Amino acid sequence: MTALPRRPLRPRGLAHGLWSLRSLWGSPMLEQPVRAHELRTARLLLRPYRASDAADWRRIEDDEEVRLGLDWPLRTERQASEHLLARTAHTVLAEPGDLLVLAVERDGRVIGDVSLHLRTVAPETRTAEIGWLQLTAEGGHGYATEAAHAMLDLAFGELGACLVTAVVERSNTSSARLALRLGFRLAGGTATRATFVLAEADHAAERAARPSPVSRRDPAARNEECR
Repeated sequence: MTALPRRPLRPRGLAHGLWSLRSLWGSPMLEQPVRAHELRTARLLLRPYRASDAADWRRIEDDEEVRLGLDWPLRTERQASEHLLARTAHTVLAEPGDLLVLAVERDGRVIGDVSLHLRTVAPETRTAEIGWLQLTAEGGHGYATEAAHAMLDLAFGELGACLVTAVVERSNTSSARLALRLGFRLAGGTATRATFVLAEADHAAERAARPSPVSRRDPAARNEECR
């Protein structure tokens, strides 16, 4: 049985005034933005990217399977540095279109990352799109599954999503298999990309069945409107 959540508090004072104006005149926003923070699992540390991750990020950029799976171009050293810098800035989910990225660290090295794109914010239809990438050499150990589980727990917990999607290049069979392992169902797509969906109820059932739940920082309880 899921406990009823406490309603998120709106900002006070000047911050409340700015939040109200932005809500009225701009895009709909979360009453309480979700900010990047560390998540620890049995074997991994998920945390925001840092400029000091440059060497590890270069290995990711140079991984041909990663590039092909994500349809990335081959970047120069400068372009790769700019790409990393952009990733360090994606740390808050507040309105549709916002992106939050967490580097996946194993034994002090970044081996990939997981991300959430906020698509809609209304509580009864809140949707996010998850993404993941991992060095090819680190495959076969379940790291990507472990990291994605932690990010899904954040999506359905702190963010309060009712639905999470994953869009995968049809040629990227390893990511498609990962989506299915995570409990996603194929929902459609285009000739080149497949769209998978995972509902909150299905994630809750999968999470309850996990032999070793990942650790995480107290997420908010699920929104009653998603049940």
